[in-house]
Amino acid sequence: MPDGFLGTRADLLLDLVILSLLLVVPVLLYSWSRVRRGNYGVHKALQLAVFVVLGSAVLAFELHMRQLGGIFEATKESTYAGTAVLNGWIYVHTAFSVSMALVWIIVVAGALYFFPNPPRPIKGSRAHRWMGRLGMLLALGAGVTAIPVYAYGFAY
Repeated sequence: MPDGFLGTRADLLLDLVILSLLLVVPVLLYSWSRVRRGNYGVHKALQLAVFVVLGSAVLAFELHMRQLGGIFEATKESTYAGTAVLNGWIYVHTAFSVSMALVWIIVVAGALYFFPNPPRPIKGSRAHRWMGRLGMLLALGAGVTAIPVYAYGFAY
């Protein structure tokens, strides 16, 4: 894998994944603002795009991590390798990421199955709204915790 472009020990794929996580946050907030204004079609299109892009990035990341021998092997050159600081951030980020993935799969599958096309509020909208907010908070947590994992794992 070619070297990354952010000036750390991370390779190109890791740099792309960290940027994709950071770009997701403003897109999620914009999508949320659209649905609050009744623009359900825009919300659906943005959410599906984020789901596909982020899902692809995460899948590529996970496969790449397996090739590298896991996150702890990939970060072994860090001055924080094996410390509670890096390991703690890795575990917290993993908890957010796995939870986010599960919630998003449920929300997207449920929305595609239950909501009409074009989308509009239905009887199950309240549950979708609650799960969507949970998914957005988990995505924000995953995005925010990715920064210290990347910094402590690959920049120091």
